[in-house]
Amino acid sequence: MICENDSLIATFFLLARKTSCTDPQFLACDPKSCGDQKISFPFHIQNAQEEYCGYPGFNVSCNEKNTAVLSLSNNEYIIQEIDYQNHSLRLSNAAGFGKNTSCSPQIQNISLNDDRFRQSTTRTGVFLFYNCNSTLLENDSKLLKHKVNCSGENGNVSTVAMLDDDPLLGSASEKCGAGVVAPVDVYRGENVSIEKMLERGFVLNWVASTCSVCDESGGRCGFNITTYQLKCFCPDRPHARRCNSGEYFFSSFPVSKFYRLLEIAG
Repeated sequence: MICENDSLIATFFLLARKTSCTDPQFLACDPKSCGDQKISFPFHIQNAQEEYCGYPGFNVSCNEKNTAVLSLSNNEYIIQEIDYQNHSLRLSNAAGFGKNTSCSPQIQNISLNDDRFRQSTTRTGVFLFYNCNSTLLENDSKLLKHKVNCSGENGNVSTVAMLDDDPLLGSASEKCGAGVVAPVDVYRGENVSIEKMLERGFVLNWVASTCSVCDESGGRCGFNITTYQLKCFCPDRPHARRCNSGEYFFSSFPVSKFYRLLEIAG
């Protein structure tokens, strides 16, 4: 005959043994860092985390400078900040811009998949006109003010940049030909240069399955691409939405305290 205390002890050790074998998917989806950015669901780092640790289309790369980069419309954007609570991130074009950067057409138009990312309400566009005729610009004092200094340009061509609501857009297109639009955020009342706007970048909001229930239960979110459903990876095994927290109580409960409770229970 097994006494009540013996039964409790047996149960304790069975649970402890169960929790000592941690599920490999739970371990694989441990959040990682790239530079000063914490990368976790819905994002995952290519070649550093399994694809099932992130939502489809939310893969990022960690480049040689230890900087997190997101690819959109064949453009690479540096991730400056991720706000997991508000489901938003700030990006800037990885091609760079300024006196120490070539103004060859590296920055291209961006086209977003609305199923994954949406632009913020503060978003506007900067038109970049490459290969503008320098002679024609010199004869247009208003348009000349929009010329930006870039390395690697010869004396015959220039680059012009302006916001998408500028009345000189038509004149610029005539003297420069086709242009591209780079997204930026513009805030009411501010007075900053185009270069600073491009450096600051823009905010996107993402659309993906929420992971709050799984997170709060101690799990790590992932995604089953076969069933196209969210998974909650827990220390014991994957669950549909949340971990069964009661199963892990004893995994962190000191054995000495357990025996003390048995003594008190008499």
